[in-house]
Formats: sequence, structure tokens, C-alpha cells
Amino acid sequence: MENESIVLLSVPCTQNINNSNTQIVMHEKFNRHAHLTNDLQIDTNWDKRVRENPKIFNGTKFRLSSVSLSEDVLFLNLGLTCYKDFLGTNWSENAKCLALDGVRDFQDSQAYMSDPLGVGAIVLTVDEKVVLLKRSCHCAEAPGFWDIPGGHPEPQEIVGKIPLEEIKFSDLSAQSVVKELYGSITREVVDEVNIPISVLSQPRFIGVAQNISAGKRPSSEFIISCSLSSVEVSEFYHKGSQEEAYESTSIQFLDKETVLKLGPNSDMWTTLAPSAKGCIMLYQLHNR
Repeated sequence: MENESIVLLSVPCTQNINNSNTQIVMHEKFNRHAHLTNDLQIDTNWDKRVRENPKIFNGTKFRLSSVSLSEDVLFLNLGLTCYKDFLGTNWSENAKCLALDGVRDFQDSQAYMSDPLGVGAIVLTVDEKVVLLKRSCHCAEAPGFWDIPGGHPEPQEIVGKIPLEEIKFSDLSAQSVVKELYGSITREVVDEVNIPISVLSQPRFIGVAQNISAGKRPSSEFIISCSLSSVEVSEFYHKGSQEEAYESTSIQFLDKETVLKLGPNSDMWTTLAPSAKGCIMLYQLHNR
């Protein structure tokens, strides 16, 4: 069976990467390249999906162009994109053709891809359990599969809710984008799991995974420690008052040691969303 996720960058446990040693360059040259024929279908594709699922919404995203690690510093080159373009490129039926065109034209399979940068986290409770959420039918990707908490850093958190074409790169300082990258995963955990921000550690970056089933969509993965037990986290979750309660239907906890041994030969692996598989792969590499 073809891997659904691959590792783009892995951080070993000997390195501590966080918001203090992450450097970001924002520039329009890191945006995706326009594709003459496929771009005509993006709006059509979007209108169809909105009719099928009125709960989905467009929004601006950061586009990952490249990532590297030099000694103890993480470097990210980012452009801008949007969810609509993601569905019309990475998630479209033409994704494989776009990848081939990218290699032909730019020696880069991702040249025409939206590649919005996601975030995900291994949330580890004080009793060493890992949090998993079952995705609801309202999710456009992997409905019904178990996933780690996650989402996307949002340019609108910095510049406000304005259209992609109105955003000025000069308004996106490197410092503000680093803050949003690390702040977004904490926000997603709070909004999806319903636990207070005060019980969460600062996120520690462990790498970037690519979702093969979504045209190599990239996601930054983190480890976040939680000072609550799994029982306490479950109690908060089942209050159902979280911001994004509609995104999941249930919660479960796996022992840390079980997660470190998960793989394609385990029954649990087949129930995981590709994004969870990528995060778990990085977590395993980080703990070697």
C-alpha cells in the first residue's frame, strides 16, 4: 500500500526547536505559479464543494515553499494561498497532472500546488496518553477517521479578514508570522479539545510531513505537553462547549508507548487520517 504521508523534515530529540529559534521569510516569490488551464476550473470546483458542504469556508493560508534546519535554527520560506486554491490544486482530480507539469516546467512537483501549511500536534497528557479526535462528517478531509488536533496558521489573525489579493507582504512581519505559527497550534488544541490554554506547554516543533493523498500538502508538527490527566481532558472535551466542537464526534487516548510502535501492520493505523499518520511518524523519529 502506498504511503499516505511522507516526512519532509524531521527534528531529532537532541534539538529543541521552538518560537525563539524559528526564522521565516515571507515573499510573493514563494506563492504558487499560475497554471493556464487548471486555474480556470478552480472557481467551478469551489462552487461545487460549497453546494455539497455549506459548512466549508474559504480563507487565506500560508504557503510552504521550502523548509530547512541549520544547526539549531529552523528556516521557513512562505508565500500566501487560500483554501479554495488548495481544493482546486492539491485536492483536485488533476493533482497528479499538475505535479507532472510542475516537474516539467520548474523541476518542482509542487510549483502549481497551493500547499497551505497546516499544523498538528501530539498532545501528551500528564499520564502519558496521546489525544486523538474522530473527525466528523462535516470535515472536507478524512471524515470519520481519527486525527490529532490541528488546523492552519491564519494570515487573517495578523492582517484581518481580507481577500488574498488585498494582503500586502509588508504587513506580514517575520516575527508576527512566527508568533502565529506557534500560536495557531495551541489555539487549535484549545478550540478542538476544549482544554484551557493554561494547562498546555509551549509547542515544540518536530518536523514537517506531507500528505500524499492531498497532493503533498505540508503540515508542521509539534509536541505539546498537557498538565491534565486523560480523564480530566475527556471531561473537558465532553462538555461540548469548545469553539470547534462540530469538527469531531469523539475522543480517545492512546498510551505513548503504543503510539511509538504504531505502523502500517497495526489495525489502528487503518483508522487514522493521513495527517495523524504524518504527525505520528515524526513523533516516532523524534523519539529514536
